[in-house]
Amino acid sequence: MKKIAKLPTILGVLILLVGVITGVFLINSKQIFKLSANIDALPKNVRLANITDSSFTVTWTTDIESNGFIKWGKGEFSLSKVALEEGTDKSFVHSVNIMGADSNSSVLFKINSNGNDYDNEGIPWQTKTLSAKNSSGTSLIASGTILKSDASTPAKALVYLTINGSVLSTLTSDEGNYVIPISIYISNITDNTAIEISVQGGLLGSSQSVIYPQTIRSIPAMILGRTYDFRSLPQTDDSSLPESNLTVPESIEISSRFEITKTNETQTTENIKIDSIDEGEIITTTNPEFFGTAPKNSELEIVVESEMQTDTLKTTSTGKWSWSPPNNLEPGEHKLTIKWRDTTGVLRTVTRSFVVSASEGPAFESTPSATPISSPSATATSSATAPPTPETGSLTATLGLFIMGIGVLMSSIFIWKKAYA
Repeated sequence: MKKIAKLPTILGVLILLVGVITGVFLINSKQIFKLSANIDALPKNVRLANITDSSFTVTWTTDIESNGFIKWGKGEFSLSKVALEEGTDKSFVHSVNIMGADSNSSVLFKINSNGNDYDNEGIPWQTKTLSAKNSSGTSLIASGTILKSDASTPAKALVYLTINGSVLSTLTSDEGNYVIPISIYISNITDNTAIEISVQGGLLGSSQSVIYPQTIRSIPAMILGRTYDFRSLPQTDDSSLPESNLTVPESIEISSRFEITKTNETQTTENIKIDSIDEGEIITTTNPEFFGTAPKNSELEIVVESEMQTDTLKTTSTGKWSWSPPNNLEPGEHKLTIKWRDTTGVLRTVTRSFVVSASEGPAFESTPSATPISSPSATATSSATAPPTPETGSLTATLGLFIMGIGVLMSSIFIWKKAYA
């Protein structure tokens, strides 16, 4: 009798365990299903670029149009700082500038996409800032246009330059245009350096090319889905052209019809300077103050583009000048142009291109090198902003199995007691 009574007891315990385990599984499966519903917002092609001693850029793509931001800090459990995307509209491509990091220090970060935090397979992504700034004696800028596969529609895409192992990046404008101030990050680039161009448009496709520094100032339009080789492009020497409108920063615009055979060195010695911003600098205020020096008591015409704002002013008796745009500047690329007439009556200009960033933090400073990150898979963790609201659901199956286990267990106990009565 004792041996026969053991079987129902064991069976009851097994059913009870099955009920409990099944209940836990069903509850957790609701969370797993909820997470899988946002799988298209998973960050892909995560890369680092524009690394300096205090800043860097994080880029990624998603399979759906989404919004995102970066949570970052010095430790895995101290990601208390937040950096927002450059744009506010939902997109397949994403770029965030991290500013204000310590020099020569490790920085950890997670990506929030559509309200969920993602990390690098269970741990935050990590990079390290540089130890010192590196100034460049030349001004090298890359610019061009990205088009969709129809070859006519501007593409919103990420543009990467890989130069001697360093990666620079930017996001195209709504018109498909882009500008990357190379000399802010990298100096001493030789003429025979092959610069790789990689364009990532998410679901729109990608494009690749290679080019030399001599022609990178004006890169031909690239169409997503195609591969190019621009190394055979003829070099354009701006200093030898008799055109009246030179767009090289710090250059002189000749308004007369006569060619002036000044060298670049002679042109940059004109007694006018813009001290407030560097070429290609990223600033974080929408109402900047521009200032510098010029010949005393000179009349200057100031123009800010792409939002056209103009003004005229006169320098002080000590040759100083300052000016702020009457209207706030929108985030994006802008150009400051100062025009004046020299003692010979020739109209001359000085230009500076700069970027207004929507992110908070100090302006970008120039430093070299960047370290790319391959495309690791992202893992979702928890919600970024506020704890998720609990959702009610049906626990009928779980409770049924649990009650069944309890019932069998009680029956087994009853049979066991009867057997020993």
